[in-house]
Amino acid sequence: MNQNPNTKYIYVSRNPKDVVVSFYHHTVGFPKHYDFADGQFDTYFNLFLEGKVDHGDYFDFLRQALDHKDDPNILFLRYEKGRQNTKEYILEIARFLDESIYPGKLLANDEKILKLVMEHSSLESMKIDPQRWCSARDGYEPFIRTGKTGGWKELMSEAQASKLQQKLDETFTKEELRWLGEQYH
Repeated sequence: MNQNPNTKYIYVSRNPKDVVVSFYHHTVGFPKHYDFADGQFDTYFNLFLEGKVDHGDYFDFLRQALDHKDDPNILFLRYEKGRQNTKEYILEIARFLDESIYPGKLLANDEKILKLVMEHSSLESMKIDPQRWCSARDGYEPFIRTGKTGGWKELMSEAQASKLQQKLDETFTKEELRWLGEQYH
């Protein structure tokens, strides 16, 4: 992971089971970009495990990010924690960007700006006028779907879940998986 020591980076990890399901829906919904509109989840799942999807290998990228999680210019977040407590998630980002400026601005005036940030970063808000995020997806699921955690169960078989877990276990230590959270083991 190439990085400039004078730049701050925010890395957000998400349960790879949810990632592969979400990314599958994303890929199917952009037939002009991916030519996978009729693709099956089983095929996509195998491509994901092999790192043959857009943006490369999820596991390699997560490995690189984990190797830098304690660097002072890296904020490593877990998607699931942000869904559980959005307010604290936003404040954590604000503190990381500049402890002396942003938390105070967010909390001033009865948390007016913080409330606006929370409102405009909500899934409900992001679902409004989806073309500000992407090109048209006529006939396909919306770009912003559910954003929920644990949605992988809608498509992934137990055998696939076990195969993905095996990949996690081969790539990361037990301590790293514990640090990432219960959804990684």
